[in-house]
Amino acid sequence: MSWTEAAATDGVEVLRHDVGRGDPPAGPFDLVHARLVLVHVAERDAALRAMRQALRPGGWLLVEDADPALQPLICPDEHGPEQELANRLRTGFRELLRQRGADLSYGRRLPRLLREAGLTDVEADAYFPVTSPACDVLEAATVRPVRDQLVAEGLATAEEIERHLANVEAGRLDLATSPMISAWGRRP
Repeated sequence: MSWTEAAATDGVEVLRHDVGRGDPPAGPFDLVHARLVLVHVAERDAALRAMRQALRPGGWLLVEDADPALQPLICPDEHGPEQELANRLRTGFRELLRQRGADLSYGRRLPRLLREAGLTDVEADAYFPVTSPACDVLEAATVRPVRDQLVAEGLATAEEIERHLANVEAGRLDLATSPMISAWGRRP
């Protein structure tokens, strides 16, 4: 169960909104939360302003986004050909993200952006797992959907991708994720 489902069972009304499309639901809200969203939204500055505007005075905005540029290697301990392949595929994946307009260094700017949006009590932290079973699951779930794009762009061969996925499944890689930056602030 997600935290939003748990909150809804406690009498909290939970609404979902695509910040990349249209105005937010009528507020004001006590909490507005976006996770792994703004890095992909073309009009991320406008979306952040809209989320801030949707808060009631004293309400909190929590934005969580990855910062792939802070940790460019999926295998920080690149000690052999399996790790080199994984890192090369990650570089290709990030190139696909850049082509789609993703801002790969957005997470690190969140504290400043929240202050510039007029929020107070701004804080942030980062989560950076290394060698977790979740890292393996996330890597496979990341690579499979973009397999054809990686090949079409000449960023990898189909055989390299299959070899990498086999390495992931076999647990031979100490994978890391991009640092997840969580930043929050309160509307005065």
